[in-house]
Amino acid sequence: MIEIYLLEQLEAFARCGTLSAAAEELHLSQPALTRSMKKLEDVIGVQLFERGKNKLSLNENGKLAAEYARRVLEQDREIAERVRAFDRASHTISIGACAPVPLEQIVPQVTSLYEGMTVSQELRPDAPLLEGLRDGTYQLIVLHEEPTDEALYWAPCGEEQLYITLPKAHPMAGRDGIWLKELANMNILLFSQIGFWYELCLEKIPNPQFLVQASNLPVFTSSHFLQNPNIPHDDSRVVIPLLDDETHVRYYLACKSGDRKRFAPLFKRLSE
Repeated sequence: MIEIYLLEQLEAFARCGTLSAAAEELHLSQPALTRSMKKLEDVIGVQLFERGKNKLSLNENGKLAAEYARRVLEQDREIAERVRAFDRASHTISIGACAPVPLEQIVPQVTSLYEGMTVSQELRPDAPLLEGLRDGTYQLIVLHEEPTDEALYWAPCGEEQLYITLPKAHPMAGRDGIWLKELANMNILLFSQIGFWYELCLEKIPNPQFLVQASNLPVFTSSHFLQNPNIPHDDSRVVIPLLDDETHVRYYLACKSGDRKRFAPLFKRLSE
């Protein structure tokens, strides 16, 4: 059986091209690496190298062996990562979401229903969330577009509408609605950690001038905050809905179909 360290050293030699470079990367002496390569030849039973004066290079056998070594090492790393992910999943429920508002509802429910589990959360765009659900990085994800993957189980989990609040003296303060493109070149206060809303504003507003400190400027808000009785209303500002279709979103909570039974209590509670 070929020991993993020999494959690691062969892969490093093939990638670095010289004994000196590979030895330096592996923190080995050149004689020690040379002995390892000779041992690998003995284990496999064929010659892998062409030997010249002060030079060692791979022959065709060696190039093939190096390619297989690279594949084996990739599989070795994948096995380790999958086992670690499985272990994390047995102790942790990782939730990824495209926006912060759904997490405010879902995380407390998960904490209540799954006692003893650590709950982690992260904001990411939809595409890496789907990839993370498939590879085990997340057990639950919240998307703002309806999933189409039949390997997933999902259900709606709320809606949110984006608004803009303006000082009453602002020229647009009397409008019934505003399109995002009308905010071109305007200084706007934008809060951090708002998930996909940030990318939407960048995409739809020509040349936006986003600021991150409080001032008497237009400010984005949403139905979530407007409906929260614990957030005081600012009488010096008017709230105007944004008219773009993309500013009214429905959220979808998704898990793998194989985890549907595990998370059934959560989906049931969110639907009530």
